[in-house]
Amino acid sequence: MKKNYIEGEWINALMRTFSNLGLDTRLIVEGIAGFENEQLIPGYRLEVNDARQMWHQADKIAQDPLLGVKIGSSQDYRAVGVLAPVIWHSPDARTALNNIVTFQTLISESGCFQVDQILVGEEWVIQCEYVAVPNSVPANSHQILAVVIGTVGIIQAISNNTIKVKRLYIPLSLDADLISKALACEVENRDGNLAVDFYSEQFDKPLLGCDQHLYQINIVYAEELLRAKRARLALIDSVKHLIENNGFSRVSSEEVELSLGMHKRTLQRNLSEQGTSFRQVKESVLKEQAANLLLKDSVEIESVATYLGYSEPSAFHRAFKSWFGVTPKKFCGVRQY
Repeated sequence: MKKNYIEGEWINALMRTFSNLGLDTRLIVEGIAGFENEQLIPGYRLEVNDARQMWHQADKIAQDPLLGVKIGSSQDYRAVGVLAPVIWHSPDARTALNNIVTFQTLISESGCFQVDQILVGEEWVIQCEYVAVPNSVPANSHQILAVVIGTVGIIQAISNNTIKVKRLYIPLSLDADLISKALACEVENRDGNLAVDFYSEQFDKPLLGCDQHLYQINIVYAEELLRAKRARLALIDSVKHLIENNGFSRVSSEEVELSLGMHKRTLQRNLSEQGTSFRQVKESVLKEQAANLLLKDSVEIESVATYLGYSEPSAFHRAFKSWFGVTPKKFCGVRQY
């Protein structure tokens, strides 16, 4: 399964919001690598499964049926990074929403929005549906609710609250009546993805205060970042494929360079430009494969160690504990949600 990430600034803003709500952030990130003083190390990205684990833990600690609403309503919009000026200077709300859809992966790969204009009864609405990516850890309902509520807040803010929500669709696990009272809009429980319907009449009206010059500058910058990310993913996917097919932990960077037709150290330089290294990519492959194999009850720990190219099971155990903070045996019992 493809590895997905969430950018550090978004996670750190989320951690600050958890803290502001009085939640114990030490417990929320317990056992998750990359944190110092409950903040992600600068330049670090968090894997989606770890972010979802955080949300499950926060939900368990908070025991608050309005957790997603509170987080989404108070999230720092600056945490969306390059998306912030693109959204705030979009010429109209429809363009702003489409920009969120286009560039969202620059911030988070946990899911994506699908936007459509549909007829509900006799009225046209803009429906914005959030689709979570598949992962060994399922998305927490409050996590998705927070993202959708945050997006609603952005659209309403840039339109000076002229755009209104017609209806919010939430999973059966959430309290529709309580959330409806908190948001002062119609909320409906249903199966399927969480979604929101906006009244459409204001979506194409020019937004006040937007600067077209700044908009064009930031759109070009966002497009460059997106192209660079796609190029990085293409290279990293090729390296991962070669690692998987050449002995996992046994394969060297020189072997991969030879397979890719690269000169010596070219691979390391290219990966460094993408913010990673051969060691990090290989570790990511090993970590992902180990987790996926151990979640299959029929695969023995020793067999996983051999399959991943470790000469001794003890070496695999040490590596595994450094990745997940627990032994392989304990992992099989605790990583279930």
